[in-house]
Amino acid sequence: MEIITHGGFAHSDEFLAVSVILTKFPSAVVHRVSEVPEDINNAIVVDIGGKHDGERFFDHHHSAELPASLILVLRKFFPEIDIDNIDELQWVSDWDTMGPFKSQQKWNVRLPEFRDPIAEVILRLFSEAKIVKPGDLLHDMLIAIGSKFIELLKEQTEFLKKARHAEVFEVKGLRVARVDDNIPIRFVKKVHPDVAIVIQPNQRTKGAWTLTRVDDHPKVDFNRIRDRVPAHFVHATGFMAVVDPEHIEEATLHAVE
Repeated sequence: MEIITHGGFAHSDEFLAVSVILTKFPSAVVHRVSEVPEDINNAIVVDIGGKHDGERFFDHHHSAELPASLILVLRKFFPEIDIDNIDELQWVSDWDTMGPFKSQQKWNVRLPEFRDPIAEVILRLFSEAKIVKPGDLLHDMLIAIGSKFIELLKEQTEFLKKARHAEVFEVKGLRVARVDDNIPIRFVKKVHPDVAIVIQPNQRTKGAWTLTRVDDHPKVDFNRIRDRVPAHFVHATGFMAVVDPEHIEEATLHAVE
């Protein structure tokens, strides 16, 4: 088995795409080329070749309607991942298909001109290689990165599933989400973008729950519950509080203006 991708300076898109393919075919040899060879009977072609068939060819450059090659590869080999709702994947795709300027506009961010030094070094290592074969340190590194990346994406897919099962209710006109597992709030926001408070099990105090203000909502301040609701902890800035389950309702009620 061979994996063929383009030579020259590497990008996150094909680097990650090759890495995740190697988790499925760990004995594959990676070739970085300027043109796709005619004889590719036992090869997967990534981010080069001007063709996408969803089976062996995963290039997007011939169509503005296609996402980056990483997403095309994940759709084929890891369909269980919630690709469309994981921001990191959409960011990589936008950066590769739209370019830095439009991507930053879309995501409303302004990044420095330089790249993260870890990404810079890793991409340079890949860029300098022509052939990467089993037994090479770089080959092992690609598999390790691909495996950890897939692990991360599956974890985030699970976070999204848990967020969809959140109990959502209103308090004084504000939406509140209660999640039975402790997950990053950004995944709750992804599924329920208008929530003002997220309630989750507390990670430090057994049996207690954490109430967190989302995006510093101006109508929510947990300092208002002081001396009114029993609490294990109230942050000095009022962005969160820790209470026992029997006090969640009143704490939420008093925190909202």
